Amino acid sequence: MATPPLPADVNIGVSVAAVVVCYRFAVSPTVRVLARRRSLLLAVIVGVTPTVLAVFRPLPDPGPLRWFVVFVIVLLTWQGATSDYDVTEPIEPQRLDKRLLLLFATASCLWPMALLPWLAVYCGRLRGWKHHAMMPLRLLKAYLAWFFVAMLLGASCSAAVLPLVLGCVSLSHYVKPAWSKARLGPYPWSWVWHNRTHYLMASAYSWGWARFLRAETVSHVLRRARGLDRPVNFLALVVEVAGTVAFLDRRLLIAALLATALFNVVVALASGILFWENIGTNVALAIMVTLLPGTEYASAFGWPAALIALVVLLLSAADLLWQPWHLGWWDSPFTARVHWQVETISGAKLGLYNDFMCPHEREYGRVLGYFLTDEPVLHGHLGIVWDRKLRDLLVQAEGDRNQLHALKQTYGHTQTDERQAREHIAFLTRMFTRLNAGARKSPLPRSLRHLKAPGGQLYRWGDLPPYRGQEPVRRITIRYEERCYRPATGDFLLLTNRTVQEIDLLAPGTDHGST
Repeated sequence: MATPPLPADVNIGVSVAAVVVCYRFAVSPTVRVLARRRSLLLAVIVGVTPTVLAVFRPLPDPGPLRWFVVFVIVLLTWQGATSDYDVTEPIEPQRLDKRLLLLFATASCLWPMALLPWLAVYCGRLRGWKHHAMMPLRLLKAYLAWFFVAMLLGASCSAAVLPLVLGCVSLSHYVKPAWSKARLGPYPWSWVWHNRTHYLMASAYSWGWARFLRAETVSHVLRRARGLDRPVNFLALVVEVAGTVAFLDRRLLIAALLATALFNVVVALASGILFWENIGTNVALAIMVTLLPGTEYASAFGWPAALIALVVLLLSAADLLWQPWHLGWWDSPFTARVHWQVETISGAKLGLYNDFMCPHEREYGRVLGYFLTDEPVLHGHLGIVWDRKLRDLLVQAEGDRNQLHALKQTYGHTQTDERQAREHIAFLTRMFTRLNAGARKSPLPRSLRHLKAPGGQLYRWGDLPPYRGQEPVRRITIRYEERCYRPATGDFLLLTNRTVQEIDLLAPGTDHGST
Protein backbone atom coordinates (compact mmCIF):
# COMPACT_ATOMS: atom_id res chain seq x y z
CA MET A 1 0.00 0.00 0.00
CA ALA A 2 1.38 3.38 -0.97
CA THR A 3 2.15 5.86 1.80
CA PRO A 4 -0.32 8.77 1.66
CA PRO A 5 1.35 12.12 0.89
CA LEU A 6 1.89 14.55 3.70
CA PRO A 7 -0.43 17.58 3.90
CA ALA A 8 1.01 20.50 1.95
CA ASP A 9 1.69 22.65 5.04
CA VAL A 10 3.41 19.81 6.88
CA ASN A 11 5.46 19.04 3.79
CA ILE A 12 6.58 22.69 3.58
CA GLY A 13 7.56 22.66 7.25
CA VAL A 14 9.55 19.43 6.93
CA SER A 15 11.29 20.68 3.79
CA VAL A 16 12.22 24.02 5.37
CA ALA A 17 13.57 22.19 8.42
CA ALA A 18 15.65 19.93 6.18
CA VAL A 19 17.06 22.91 4.29
CA VAL A 20 18.04 24.90 7.40
CA VAL A 21 19.58 21.79 8.98
CA CYS A 22 21.57 21.19 5.80
CA TYR A 23 22.62 24.85 5.86
CA ARG A 24 23.64 24.77 9.52
CA PHE A 25 25.42 21.43 9.68
CA ALA A 26 26.61 20.76 6.12
CA VAL A 27 26.91 23.77 3.82
CA SER A 28 28.05 26.39 6.34
CA PRO A 29 30.79 24.24 7.98
CA THR A 30 32.02 23.15 4.54
CA VAL A 31 32.31 26.74 3.33
CA ARG A 32 34.05 27.71 6.57
CA VAL A 33 36.65 24.95 6.17
CA LEU A 34 37.22 25.75 2.49
CA ALA A 35 37.65 29.47 3.23
CA ARG A 36 40.12 28.86 6.06
CA ARG A 37 42.23 26.30 4.23
CA ARG A 38 42.09 28.27 0.97
CA SER A 39 42.59 24.96 -0.87
CA LEU A 40 41.19 25.31 -4.36
CA LEU A 41 41.67 21.63 -5.17
CA LEU A 42 39.70 20.60 -2.08
CA ALA A 43 36.92 23.05 -3.00
CA VAL A 44 36.68 21.62 -6.53
CA ILE A 45 36.59 18.04 -5.22
CA VAL A 46 33.85 18.89 -2.72
CA GLY A 47 31.89 20.68 -5.44
CA VAL A 48 32.22 17.86 -7.96
CA THR A 49 31.30 15.03 -5.55
CA PRO A 50 27.52 15.78 -5.44
CA THR A 51 27.53 15.68 -9.24
CA VAL A 52 27.57 11.89 -8.95
CA LEU A 53 24.23 12.08 -7.18
CA ALA A 54 22.80 14.11 -10.06
CA VAL A 55 23.24 11.12 -12.36
CA PHE A 56 20.63 9.20 -10.36
CA ARG A 57 18.31 12.01 -9.24
CA PRO A 58 16.32 14.61 -11.19
CA LEU A 59 17.69 18.13 -10.94
CA PRO A 60 15.56 20.58 -8.89
CA ASP A 61 14.06 23.49 -10.77
CA PRO A 62 14.26 26.78 -8.82
CA GLY A 63 12.00 28.50 -11.34
CA PRO A 64 12.31 32.29 -11.70
CA LEU A 65 14.42 32.43 -8.54
CA ARG A 66 17.30 31.02 -10.61
CA TRP A 67 17.74 34.54 -12.02
CA PHE A 68 17.80 36.02 -8.54
CA VAL A 69 20.66 33.68 -7.60
CA VAL A 70 22.50 34.62 -10.78
CA PHE A 71 22.06 38.30 -9.89
CA VAL A 72 23.55 37.81 -6.41
CA ILE A 73 26.50 35.86 -7.84
CA VAL A 74 27.16 38.64 -10.37
CA LEU A 75 26.80 41.33 -7.68
CA LEU A 76 29.37 39.78 -5.34
CA THR A 77 31.68 38.74 -8.16
CA TRP A 78 31.75 42.37 -9.28
CA GLN A 79 32.81 43.40 -5.80
CA GLY A 80 35.47 40.71 -5.48
CA ALA A 81 36.87 41.08 -9.00
CA THR A 82 37.20 44.88 -8.91
CA SER A 83 38.50 45.38 -5.36
CA ASP A 84 42.09 46.62 -5.16
CA TYR A 85 45.11 44.41 -4.74
CA ASP A 86 46.85 44.25 -1.39
CA VAL A 87 50.23 45.45 -2.65
CA THR A 88 51.99 44.14 0.48
CA GLU A 89 51.40 40.64 -0.90
CA PRO A 90 52.40 39.14 -4.28
CA ILE A 91 50.12 40.53 -6.99
CA GLU A 92 50.07 37.59 -9.41
CA PRO A 93 48.30 35.14 -7.03
CA GLN A 94 45.68 37.82 -6.34
CA ARG A 95 45.20 38.38 -10.06
CA LEU A 96 44.76 34.63 -10.51
CA ASP A 97 42.20 34.51 -7.68
CA LYS A 98 40.12 37.21 -9.38
CA ARG A 99 40.17 35.28 -12.65
CA LEU A 100 39.17 32.09 -10.85
CA LEU A 101 36.34 33.99 -9.21
CA LEU A 102 35.03 34.96 -12.65
CA LEU A 103 35.43 31.37 -13.88
CA PHE A 104 33.60 29.81 -10.93
CA ALA A 105 30.90 32.50 -11.05
CA THR A 106 30.16 31.53 -14.65
CA ALA A 107 30.12 27.84 -13.70
CA SER A 108 27.84 28.55 -10.70
CA CYS A 109 25.23 30.11 -12.95
CA LEU A 110 25.06 26.80 -14.80
CA TRP A 111 25.65 24.29 -11.97
CA PRO A 112 24.90 25.30 -8.34
CA MET A 113 27.53 23.02 -6.79
CA ALA A 114 30.20 25.19 -8.42
CA LEU A 115 29.25 27.72 -5.74
CA LEU A 116 31.47 25.82 -3.30
CA PRO A 117 34.78 26.67 -5.06
CA TRP A 118 33.37 30.15 -5.79
CA LEU A 119 32.71 30.66 -2.07
CA ALA A 120 36.17 29.31 -1.23
CA VAL A 121 37.80 31.92 -3.48
CA TYR A 122 35.53 34.81 -2.52
CA CYS A 123 35.37 34.24 1.24
CA GLY A 124 38.88 32.88 1.77
CA ARG A 125 41.32 34.11 -0.84
CA LEU A 126 39.64 37.48 -1.51
CA ARG A 127 38.51 38.07 2.13
CA GLY A 128 34.90 38.56 1.06
CA TRP A 129 33.37 37.31 4.32
CA LYS A 130 32.70 40.79 5.71
CA HIS A 131 29.71 42.28 7.44
CA HIS A 132 28.18 44.00 4.41
CA ALA A 133 28.37 40.89 2.20
CA MET A 134 27.18 38.40 4.81
CA MET A 135 23.48 38.51 3.98
CA PRO A 136 23.80 37.87 0.21
CA LEU A 137 26.44 35.22 0.89
CA ARG A 138 24.08 33.47 3.29
CA LEU A 139 21.39 33.59 0.61
CA LEU A 140 23.72 31.73 -1.75
CA LYS A 141 24.50 29.17 0.95
CA ALA A 142 20.78 28.73 1.60
CA TYR A 143 20.15 28.22 -2.11
CA LEU A 144 22.91 25.63 -2.18
CA ALA A 145 21.35 23.85 0.81
CA TRP A 146 17.92 23.87 -0.87
CA PHE A 147 19.36 22.50 -4.11
CA PHE A 148 21.07 19.62 -2.31
CA VAL A 149 18.01 18.77 -0.18
CA ALA A 150 15.66 19.01 -3.18
CA MET A 151 17.96 16.70 -5.14
CA LEU A 152 17.77 14.15 -2.30
CA LEU A 153 14.05 14.44 -1.53
CA GLY A 154 12.81 14.99 -5.06
CA ALA A 155 9.32 16.38 -5.59
CA SER A 156 8.56 16.41 -1.84
CA CYS A 157 10.83 19.47 -1.52
CA SER A 158 9.03 21.81 -3.87
CA ALA A 159 10.24 25.09 -5.34
CA ALA A 160 7.79 26.86 -2.99
CA VAL A 161 10.25 26.19 -0.16
CA LEU A 162 12.90 28.37 -1.79
CA PRO A 163 11.27 31.85 -1.47
CA LEU A 164 10.37 30.99 2.13
CA VAL A 165 13.95 30.06 3.01
CA LEU A 166 15.53 32.96 1.09
CA GLY A 167 13.09 35.45 2.60
CA CYS A 168 13.85 34.20 6.11
CA VAL A 169 17.61 34.50 5.58
CA SER A 170 17.27 38.06 4.30
CA LEU A 171 14.78 39.35 6.88
CA SER A 172 16.57 37.69 9.80
CA HIS A 173 19.29 40.31 9.34
CA TYR A 174 16.73 42.93 10.38
CA VAL A 175 14.70 40.98 12.96
CA LYS A 176 17.89 40.29 14.95
CA PRO A 177 18.80 44.02 15.29
CA ALA A 178 15.22 44.77 16.38
CA TRP A 179 15.53 42.10 19.08
CA SER A 180 18.87 43.63 20.13
CA LYS A 181 17.38 47.13 20.39
CA ALA A 182 14.47 45.81 22.46
CA ARG A 183 16.96 44.44 25.01
CA LEU A 184 18.93 47.68 25.44
CA GLY A 185 16.77 49.23 28.14
CA PRO A 186 14.49 48.10 30.95
CA TYR A 187 11.52 48.05 28.55
CA PRO A 188 11.23 46.85 24.94
CA TRP A 189 10.36 50.41 23.86
CA SER A 190 13.25 52.10 25.74
CA TRP A 191 15.42 52.45 22.62
CA VAL A 192 12.57 53.89 20.56
CA TRP A 193 11.76 56.48 23.22
CA HIS A 194 15.20 57.44 24.49
CA ASN A 195 17.73 57.02 21.67
CA ARG A 196 18.81 60.29 20.05
CA THR A 197 19.37 59.03 16.52
CA HIS A 198 20.41 62.43 15.18
CA TYR A 199 23.62 62.00 17.20
CA LEU A 200 24.52 59.28 14.70
CA MET A 201 24.44 61.87 11.92
CA ALA A 202 26.62 64.23 13.97
CA SER A 203 29.15 61.51 14.79
CA ALA A 204 29.28 60.38 11.15
CA TYR A 205 30.13 63.94 10.11
CA SER A 206 32.88 64.07 12.73
CA TRP A 207 34.08 60.64 11.59
CA GLY A 208 34.50 61.69 7.95
CA TRP A 209 31.16 61.37 6.17
CA ALA A 210 29.91 64.25 3.98
CA ARG A 211 32.56 66.65 5.22
CA PHE A 212 32.15 68.56 1.95
CA LEU A 213 29.15 70.17 3.70
CA ARG A 214 29.75 73.19 5.90
CA ALA A 215 29.47 72.56 9.64
CA GLU A 216 26.79 75.26 9.88
CA THR A 217 24.69 73.42 7.29
CA VAL A 218 24.98 70.14 9.16
CA SER A 219 24.12 71.85 12.47
CA HIS A 220 20.98 73.30 10.88
CA VAL A 221 19.95 69.84 9.62
CA LEU A 222 20.60 68.30 13.05
CA ARG A 223 18.45 70.89 14.81
CA ARG A 224 15.58 69.94 12.50
CA ALA A 225 16.26 66.20 12.75
CA ARG A 226 16.26 65.94 16.54
CA GLY A 227 12.49 66.45 16.61
CA LEU A 228 12.12 63.35 14.42
CA ASP A 229 14.11 60.95 16.63
CA ARG A 230 11.16 59.05 18.06
CA PRO A 231 9.13 58.75 14.81
CA VAL A 232 12.27 57.62 12.97
CA ASN A 233 13.13 55.12 15.70
CA PHE A 234 9.60 53.73 15.60
CA LEU A 235 9.62 53.37 11.82
CA ALA A 236 13.05 51.71 11.92
CA LEU A 237 11.79 49.15 14.43
CA VAL A 238 8.64 48.52 12.37
CA VAL A 239 10.74 47.82 9.28
CA GLU A 240 13.02 45.49 11.21
CA VAL A 241 10.22 43.45 12.82
CA ALA A 242 8.16 43.30 9.60
CA GLY A 243 9.83 40.01 8.73
CA THR A 244 7.90 38.26 11.51
CA VAL A 245 4.63 38.73 9.59
CA ALA A 246 5.92 39.10 6.04
CA PHE A 247 4.88 35.61 4.93
CA LEU A 248 1.21 36.10 5.73
CA ASP A 249 0.83 37.45 2.20
CA ARG A 250 3.00 37.81 -0.89
CA ARG A 251 2.43 41.57 -0.92
CA LEU A 252 3.62 41.84 2.68
CA LEU A 253 6.87 40.06 1.80
CA ILE A 254 7.45 42.34 -1.19
CA ALA A 255 6.73 45.41 0.96
CA ALA A 256 9.05 44.18 3.74
CA LEU A 257 11.93 43.58 1.30
CA LEU A 258 11.51 46.97 -0.38
CA ALA A 259 11.20 48.66 3.03
CA THR A 260 14.51 47.18 4.16
CA ALA A 261 16.15 48.43 0.97
CA LEU A 262 14.79 51.95 1.59
CA PHE A 263 15.86 51.67 5.23
CA ASN A 264 19.44 50.95 4.13
CA VAL A 265 19.37 53.94 1.78
CA VAL A 266 18.35 56.21 4.67
CA VAL A 267 21.10 54.70 6.86
CA ALA A 268 23.65 55.43 4.13
CA LEU A 269 22.54 59.06 3.78
CA ALA A 270 22.52 59.63 7.53
CA SER A 271 25.69 57.79 8.57
CA GLY A 272 27.84 56.92 5.55
CA ILE A 273 27.34 53.18 6.17
CA LEU A 274 26.37 51.81 2.76
CA PHE A 275 24.88 48.31 2.60
CA TRP A 276 24.69 48.43 -1.19
CA GLU A 277 24.86 44.63 -1.39
CA ASN A 278 21.77 44.33 0.82
CA ILE A 279 19.93 47.05 -1.09
CA GLY A 280 20.50 45.41 -4.47
CA THR A 281 19.80 41.91 -3.17
CA ASN A 282 16.52 42.75 -1.44
CA VAL A 283 15.20 44.78 -4.38
CA ALA A 284 16.03 41.89 -6.72
CA LEU A 285 14.37 39.37 -4.38
CA ALA A 286 11.24 41.54 -4.16
CA ILE A 287 11.06 41.68 -7.97
CA MET A 288 11.46 37.91 -8.24
CA VAL A 289 8.77 37.27 -5.62
CA THR A 290 6.45 39.49 -7.67
CA LEU A 291 7.10 37.33 -10.75
CA LEU A 292 6.54 33.96 -9.07
CA PRO A 293 3.58 31.98 -10.47
CA GLY A 294 0.66 32.24 -8.06
CA THR A 295 -0.52 28.63 -8.00
CA GLU A 296 2.88 26.96 -7.76
CA TYR A 297 4.14 29.18 -4.92
CA ALA A 298 0.90 29.77 -3.02
CA SER A 299 2.00 27.51 -0.16
CA ALA A 300 4.91 29.88 0.61
CA PHE A 301 2.40 32.39 2.01
CA GLY A 302 -0.37 32.27 4.59
CA TRP A 303 -0.66 31.43 8.28
CA PRO A 304 1.22 28.11 8.15
CA ALA A 305 4.11 29.61 6.17
CA ALA A 306 4.23 32.62 8.51
CA LEU A 307 4.48 30.33 11.56
CA ILE A 308 7.27 28.33 9.93
CA ALA A 309 9.10 31.55 9.06
CA LEU A 310 8.66 32.89 12.60
CA VAL A 311 10.32 29.77 14.04
CA VAL A 312 13.26 30.15 11.62
CA LEU A 313 13.61 33.86 12.42
CA LEU A 314 13.57 33.26 16.17
CA LEU A 315 16.16 30.49 15.88
CA SER A 316 18.43 32.76 13.82
CA ALA A 317 17.94 35.59 16.35
CA ALA A 318 19.14 33.13 19.01
CA ASP A 319 22.25 32.37 16.88
CA LEU A 320 21.21 28.73 16.42
CA LEU A 321 21.13 28.80 12.59
CA TRP A 322 23.16 31.67 11.17
CA GLN A 323 24.37 34.65 13.20
CA PRO A 324 23.22 38.08 12.01
CA TRP A 325 24.87 40.99 13.81
CA HIS A 326 23.05 42.53 16.76
CA LEU A 327 23.29 46.18 15.63
CA GLY A 328 21.71 47.66 18.72
CA TRP A 329 23.30 50.58 20.59
CA TRP A 330 22.89 54.11 21.97
CA ASP A 331 24.13 56.98 19.81
CA SER A 332 26.37 59.57 21.43
CA PRO A 333 27.79 62.92 20.20
CA PHE A 334 31.42 62.15 21.17
CA THR A 335 33.93 60.41 18.91
CA ALA A 336 37.59 59.48 19.25
CA ARG A 337 39.26 58.26 16.08
CA VAL A 338 42.67 57.50 14.62
CA HIS A 339 43.40 59.28 11.31
CA TRP A 340 46.12 58.77 8.72
CA GLN A 341 47.71 61.43 6.55
CA VAL A 342 50.65 61.49 4.14
CA GLU A 343 53.29 63.96 3.08
CA THR A 344 54.38 63.62 -0.54
CA ILE A 345 57.81 64.32 -2.00
CA SER A 346 56.65 67.80 -3.03
CA GLY A 347 55.70 68.58 0.58
CA ALA A 348 51.92 68.37 0.08
CA LYS A 349 49.98 67.07 3.09
CA LEU A 350 46.99 64.93 2.16
CA GLY A 351 44.46 62.80 4.01
CA LEU A 352 44.73 59.03 3.71
CA TYR A 353 41.11 57.93 3.78
CA ASN A 354 39.64 54.47 3.93
CA ASP A 355 38.62 54.21 0.26
CA PHE A 356 42.30 54.38 -0.80
CA MET A 357 43.10 51.55 1.62
CA CYS A 358 40.93 49.02 -0.26
CA PRO A 359 40.80 45.98 0.05
CA HIS A 360 40.93 46.94 3.75
CA GLU A 361 38.60 49.93 3.41
CA ARG A 362 36.19 48.57 6.02
CA GLU A 363 38.90 48.26 8.67
CA TYR A 364 40.24 51.76 7.97
CA GLY A 365 36.72 53.17 8.05
CA ARG A 366 35.84 51.83 11.49
CA VAL A 367 37.97 51.72 14.66
CA LEU A 368 41.35 50.55 13.41
CA GLY A 369 44.27 52.21 15.14
CA TYR A 370 43.16 52.30 18.78
CA PHE A 371 46.07 49.96 19.55
CA LEU A 372 48.44 52.82 18.65
CA THR A 373 47.32 55.11 21.46
CA ASP A 374 47.24 54.84 25.24
CA GLU A 375 44.04 56.91 25.46
CA PRO A 376 41.13 55.03 27.09
CA VAL A 377 38.39 54.45 24.51
CA LEU A 378 34.76 54.93 25.51
CA HIS A 379 32.84 53.84 22.44
CA GLY A 380 32.69 51.81 19.25
CA HIS A 381 32.24 52.83 15.63
CA LEU A 382 30.72 56.32 15.21
CA GLY A 383 30.60 57.02 18.93
CA ILE A 384 28.16 54.22 19.76
CA VAL A 385 27.89 52.97 23.36
CA TRP A 386 25.89 50.17 24.98
CA ASP A 387 25.14 51.91 28.28
CA ARG A 388 22.47 54.59 28.32
CA LYS A 389 23.94 56.12 31.48
CA LEU A 390 27.27 56.63 29.70
CA ARG A 391 25.47 58.15 26.71
CA ASP A 392 23.72 60.64 29.01
CA LEU A 393 27.01 61.54 30.74
CA LEU A 394 28.66 62.18 27.36
CA VAL A 395 25.81 64.48 26.39
CA GLN A 396 25.96 66.32 29.72
CA ALA A 397 29.73 66.85 29.37
CA GLU A 398 29.06 69.10 26.33
CA GLY A 399 32.66 68.75 25.17
CA ASP A 400 34.22 69.73 28.50
CA ARG A 401 37.71 68.21 28.49
CA ASN A 402 37.87 67.67 32.24
CA GLN A 403 34.55 65.85 32.39
CA LEU A 404 35.43 63.74 29.35
CA HIS A 405 38.80 62.87 30.89
CA ALA A 406 37.04 61.70 34.06
CA LEU A 407 34.61 59.60 31.99
CA LYS A 408 37.49 58.00 30.09
CA GLN A 409 39.20 57.06 33.33
CA THR A 410 36.00 55.54 34.69
CA TYR A 411 34.43 53.88 31.66
CA GLY A 412 37.19 53.75 29.05
CA HIS A 413 39.46 50.88 28.09
CA THR A 414 43.01 51.24 26.81
CA GLN A 415 43.66 49.09 23.74
CA THR A 416 47.41 49.66 23.39
CA ASP A 417 49.09 46.67 21.74
CA GLU A 418 52.77 46.91 20.80
CA ARG A 419 52.68 43.81 18.60
CA GLN A 420 49.75 45.11 16.55
CA ALA A 421 51.43 48.51 16.34
CA ARG A 422 54.64 46.99 14.93
CA GLU A 423 52.69 44.92 12.41
CA HIS A 424 50.64 47.95 11.37
CA ILE A 425 53.70 50.14 10.85
CA ALA A 426 55.36 47.34 8.86
CA PHE A 427 52.23 47.00 6.70
CA LEU A 428 52.09 50.72 5.89
CA THR A 429 55.82 50.81 5.20
CA ARG A 430 55.62 47.87 2.77
CA MET A 431 52.51 49.22 1.10
CA PHE A 432 53.80 52.70 0.36
CA THR A 433 57.32 51.57 -0.45
CA ARG A 434 55.88 49.38 -3.19
CA LEU A 435 53.44 52.05 -4.34
CA ASN A 436 56.33 54.51 -4.54
CA ALA A 437 58.16 51.98 -6.70
CA GLY A 438 55.22 51.83 -9.12
CA ALA A 439 53.25 48.80 -7.90
CA ARG A 440 49.81 48.50 -9.49
CA LYS A 441 47.02 48.80 -6.94
CA SER A 442 43.88 48.38 -9.03
CA PRO A 443 43.02 45.39 -11.23
CA LEU A 444 41.17 47.76 -13.57
CA PRO A 445 42.91 49.91 -16.17
CA ARG A 446 42.81 53.64 -15.44
CA SER A 447 40.08 54.24 -18.04
CA LEU A 448 37.77 51.75 -16.28
CA ARG A 449 38.36 52.69 -12.62
CA HIS A 450 34.85 54.13 -12.43
CA LEU A 451 33.50 50.57 -12.82
CA LYS A 452 34.87 49.50 -9.45
CA ALA A 453 32.24 48.31 -6.98
CA PRO A 454 31.50 50.84 -4.20
CA GLY A 455 32.76 50.43 -0.67
CA GLY A 456 30.66 50.10 2.44
CA GLN A 457 32.26 52.72 4.72
CA LEU A 458 31.99 56.16 3.10
CA TYR A 459 34.42 58.14 5.26
CA ARG A 460 36.38 59.76 2.46
CA TRP A 461 36.53 63.32 3.71
CA GLY A 462 38.47 65.13 6.41
CA ASP A 463 40.47 68.24 7.15
CA LEU A 464 42.87 67.59 4.25
CA PRO A 465 42.37 66.88 0.52
CA PRO A 466 42.40 63.14 -0.25
CA TYR A 467 45.49 61.26 -1.36
CA ARG A 468 44.86 59.43 -4.64
CA GLY A 469 48.37 58.28 -5.50
CA GLN A 470 49.26 61.61 -7.13
CA GLU A 471 52.97 61.31 -6.27
CA PRO A 472 55.28 59.24 -4.04
CA VAL A 473 54.89 59.49 -0.26
CA ARG A 474 57.83 60.32 1.97
CA ARG A 475 56.11 60.37 5.36
CA ILE A 476 52.99 58.87 6.94
CA THR A 477 51.59 60.58 10.04
CA ILE A 478 49.07 58.88 12.30
CA ARG A 479 47.01 61.14 14.52
CA TYR A 480 44.55 60.65 17.35
CA GLU A 481 41.57 63.01 17.34
CA GLU A 482 38.64 63.61 19.64
CA ARG A 483 35.61 65.50 18.39
CA CYS A 484 32.30 66.34 19.99
CA TYR A 485 29.00 67.71 18.78
CA ARG A 486 27.50 70.07 21.34
CA PRO A 487 23.70 69.69 21.10
CA ALA A 488 22.91 72.89 23.00
CA THR A 489 24.74 75.17 20.54
CA GLY A 490 25.10 72.98 17.44
CA ASP A 491 28.90 73.38 17.44
CA PHE A 492 31.40 70.74 16.33
CA LEU A 493 34.42 70.88 18.65
CA LEU A 494 37.90 69.52 17.97
CA LEU A 495 39.05 68.57 21.47
CA THR A 496 42.26 66.60 20.85
CA ASN A 497 44.55 66.38 17.84
CA ARG A 498 47.95 64.83 18.48
CA THR A 499 50.45 62.73 16.60
CA VAL A 500 50.86 59.15 17.79
CA GLN A 501 53.22 57.86 15.08
CA GLU A 502 55.34 59.10 12.16
CA ILE A 503 56.75 56.78 9.50
CA ASP A 504 59.51 58.15 7.27
CA LEU A 505 59.78 56.43 3.90
CA LEU A 506 61.96 58.59 1.61
CA ALA A 507 64.72 61.11 2.04
CA PRO A 508 63.13 64.55 1.46
CA GLY A 509 65.45 65.44 -1.39
CA THR A 510 65.14 62.23 -3.38
CA ASP A 511 63.53 62.54 -6.80
CA HIS A 512 61.38 59.48 -7.45
CA GLY A 513 59.26 60.89 -10.21
CA SER A 514 55.49 60.37 -10.25
CA THR A 515 53.36 57.24 -10.06
